[in-house]
Amino acid sequence: MTDYELMVIIDPSLTEKERDASFAKIKGLVKEFSGKVTSEEIMGEKQLAYKINRSEKGVYALYNLKLEWEAVKNMSKEMNLYGELWRYMFVKQEA
Repeated sequence: MTDYELMVIIDPSLTEKERDASFAKIKGLVKEFSGKVTSEEIMGEKQLAYKINRSEKGVYALYNLKLEWEAVKNMSKEMNLYGELWRYMFVKQEA
């Protein structure tokens, strides 16, 4: 398994309960593809560099993961279907 960082931005208009459900959905997806979440940091609402869906803010979260490359590709396909997830990016960590 390889170490990855996953940064996500979700819709800030979601309620606290909906935000928690979105973050749980992401962690569930990692487990579904036989990965492991080694750490999670909810960074909260931050200013965006440019507007997304007419909003100037987004809720950021950073995950450190252990995944296989094939799982990253499959997770990306699944995450594209999440409407509340505005942006995401996987970064492979150097050893």
